[in-house]
Amino acid sequence: MSECTLPDYSALQKKGPGSRPLARKILWHLLKSGEELHVFEDESLKRLFPDGKYKKSTVENNILVLERYNFIVKERRGPIRLKYKTPLCWLANTPNVPFAYLGLLGERKYPVSETETAIELLKSDPNVGVKPEKIVVLTSNKVVGEWEGGISPDLKISWETRSEEELNDIDKVEEFIKPMICDLMRNYILIMDLTSGPRPAGIAFYELATQFKVPLIYVYEPKKKLKWLISKEKLLEEIGGVFYVESEERVEERRAFEEFRKRRIVY
Repeated sequence: MSECTLPDYSALQKKGPGSRPLARKILWHLLKSGEELHVFEDESLKRLFPDGKYKKSTVENNILVLERYNFIVKERRGPIRLKYKTPLCWLANTPNVPFAYLGLLGERKYPVSETETAIELLKSDPNVGVKPEKIVVLTSNKVVGEWEGGISPDLKISWETRSEEELNDIDKVEEFIKPMICDLMRNYILIMDLTSGPRPAGIAFYELATQFKVPLIYVYEPKKKLKWLISKEKLLEEIGGVFYVESEERVEERRAFEEFRKRRIVY
């Protein structure tokens, strides 16, 4: 698993002389598609600068800012791409980004596992609406045995097992779960679930989800009800200012106005 260095959200939320509106605008264009962006291609420049006025050095400087603060990855003389899909692609409603689920599972107390219940609730939740493409569950070998034959094979769970002793140690859970979270954040919109499993492991999940800005849920199993502990609204309030949203209509209006200004009217 690769090294994990999180984005510095505060660096792009500064106001006044230290603000970076162009960096936030470039980030928004990345989030609109979730794909690589060739910033200096004509179409990209038209979107960023409808008036056609820009300095290459200024654009390059803002790209370096995004790279320095861990928002993007840049190949030499190549396109730029998002370093992490979580949580910004969720907040920006980036299309075609798959979801991943990372949860805990404890002893068998219900006919249906908390994992399966959570997945079904996420499929019907307006913030997700699909089955997560990757499902990872942290538990012990003992619990996996208890649930043998009791979980739908359609879930295709990737099991991560640790000893009961490790799962009851907050620091140890954080130590081995951190790189897992980071890798999932790179390619998926990750959702974490602390419903089941030992309480210390749940505390570790909460602390890491808060630190990594990962959506977090809890499921009331008997009521089949899902609660967002770290919701889209909460994250938008905290870090939504790092990207600059401008509607396509507004872009076209500004472009048309600038084209009009350039015209030479002959009488």
